[in-house]
Amino acid sequence: MKTYLLLILSIGILFSNEVSAQEKNDPYLFSNKIFSFQFLLNMQSPGGDMAKTFGNHASIGFGGLLKTKNNWVLSAEGNYLFAGDIKNLSIFDHLSNEAGYIPNNTGTPANYSLGLRGMSFFLKAGRVFAFNKFKKNNGILYQAGIGYLQHKINIQTYQNEVPPLNENYVVGYDRLTDGLALNQFLGYQFYSQNRFINFFAGIDFSVAYSKNRRGFNYDTRQFDNENKTDYLIAFRAGWLIPIYLHSKQEDEFHFR
Repeated sequence: MKTYLLLILSIGILFSNEVSAQEKNDPYLFSNKIFSFQFLLNMQSPGGDMAKTFGNHASIGFGGLLKTKNNWVLSAEGNYLFAGDIKNLSIFDHLSNEAGYIPNNTGTPANYSLGLRGMSFFLKAGRVFAFNKFKKNNGILYQAGIGYLQHKINIQTYQNEVPPLNENYVVGYDRLTDGLALNQFLGYQFYSQNRFINFFAGIDFSVAYSKNRRGFNYDTRQFDNENKTDYLIAFRAGWLIPIYLHSKQEDEFHFR
């Protein structure tokens, strides 16, 4: 994590120091009111109760971000979590036969797959801290927000050939969990002079206060109503498509 933060700060300082005389006369290098569409990619590592079932995974997302001329930032986003495997492979042990596999309708090994599926939604507020007075759209971006996190074990059977895992019973195994989530982000935001290269990148941290919404797990034959705490730490990158809502004109500035 420290390595990521140092890399982000170094990139931010490098971009901020590249100011030429020509750039100083460009009105779009000053602080602008900008609305941006966000396309998000997160490489996430879970902690807390979530880490008992899931390992490292990815998520993709989409959102909108409004930056004011005073560099305050408001945003809203949604993310889709996914992975191709899980840690907790023992949930089907009681369904396995003596040969060690789950039989299908014909007695041969059942064809099924397990993975992570989930989603999150956040409303955030923050600020851009610019290093350079001629590039006030760019700088260290800090945001904090509130939202919702949901995740479950995605159990996929093929041709409905596993009776113990049909749509009526699978809910007893999928560990559907959700709850209120809090989020913080620290990174670097950059808007280019030509408006084609616009991005942010940094470290994202979420904590969710959640519960198992199924209430009863078939594999353990126990009720699961305890409060849970899920953590997600991620390296996050986002591509921005900006719409400049108002841009100062060159004759508004006087250079000394």
